Amino acid sequence: MRFLPPQLITMPAITAVPRPLIRLMPLFAVATLAWAPAQAAEFVPSIGADACAVWGPWSLGDDKQPMRYQGPCVKGKAEGRGKAVWLNPYRFKEGKEEADASWEGTFRQGVFIGDQPFKGRLDAWRSNLVLSERGGVGEAQAWWVHRAPSQGAVNLCEIEHVALVVPQGFKLEDDALVQSRMRAAQEAVVAACPSNAPFRAVDIVLWRAPLVADDKGQEPLALAKGSVVLDNGKPAEVRAYRNDASEAVRQKQAEAERANRRAQAREAFHRFSAQHDVQAWLTTAQADKDPFKWQGKTVALTVKLERMLSPTVAWVSDADRSGYRYSTMLLKGVNSDTFGKLDTAIVVGQLDGRKKATDLGVSGSNESLEASTLNVVHARPCEQRQCMDWLGWDVQKEMTWGEPFKAAP
Repeated sequence: MRFLPPQLITMPAITAVPRPLIRLMPLFAVATLAWAPAQAAEFVPSIGADACAVWGPWSLGDDKQPMRYQGPCVKGKAEGRGKAVWLNPYRFKEGKEEADASWEGTFRQGVFIGDQPFKGRLDAWRSNLVLSERGGVGEAQAWWVHRAPSQGAVNLCEIEHVALVVPQGFKLEDDALVQSRMRAAQEAVVAACPSNAPFRAVDIVLWRAPLVADDKGQEPLALAKGSVVLDNGKPAEVRAYRNDASEAVRQKQAEAERANRRAQAREAFHRFSAQHDVQAWLTTAQADKDPFKWQGKTVALTVKLERMLSPTVAWVSDADRSGYRYSTMLLKGVNSDTFGKLDTAIVVGQLDGRKKATDLGVSGSNESLEASTLNVVHARPCEQRQCMDWLGWDVQKEMTWGEPFKAAP
């Protein structure tokens, strides 16, 4: 289906809303769309021999309020040029007729639209909402959602939002496609309801076809939504955009990327361990507790620089202190560039028992420091905090800190 030509819909322009106010307004609430017959509280049958139903909003759409209708009727609903008079229910009970409201003009499918020429399908639901069918937008069927006033005709150019009902197979995960359909729907609104307002916003909501209501008569959650904005002649822009389908795809892609990074980190960890013949991965606390257990063997640690004691000696602690008893140690054979911009590094070497800083050639205020000492033979800065670029995988499943380690082939 196609949109009706603008010449068939000559309606008042949408009321312009001040730009600051619109930018603060959230997307309008989603309409209640249910492919089910309207209930009596909405379509009120006229009194008299030939009952014909007219849809009324909450203030008039009460089957306790009598209504007289004169005019054509199709399938039990007012259709064409007619007149509906809503009567005062209290005076009517007294045997008198007093009009509360009088509607005279055009009716479509029981909905009063006044003098607005409109050819198409109208549907009415609860919550004062009326839908007008507006043809196709690509694969989608477009419906405009209007809020009926408490009195008088529904203004078909006052739009709560545009509902695009998409078929199975529509690629919701394609943000470019979804937003192009939103812009096309906005263009149809502008064509049918021209306005000179410098700022206009049309809210667009997508649902899947066929549209099936739940047991409470509510429509399913929106698949995607956004507000298409025209701002002082600039190209149409989709704002406040949300698309659950594309977000799910992005999350899946992000998880795949994280899994790939974890696999790469694992591979690098084992390759590094094999290249340098690492016999155990230790914490500084483990090295400090028993520095003789691994003496003369090649061990590796992840450390954080506390301070350089000399051009080749550093005072360090664990890079990750969250799960270990805090301890420090001395490193020999390092320099200021060893630890990189995050002051953390992986270091490989041989433990040399407990030593004083003076034994390593440190003088001055730091010479009294004493700790387990590592003679470093290889070091590499970490690019992430706590060396997660090396340890950001299930390390604990394949190794135990402080126990003999064998790198995976």
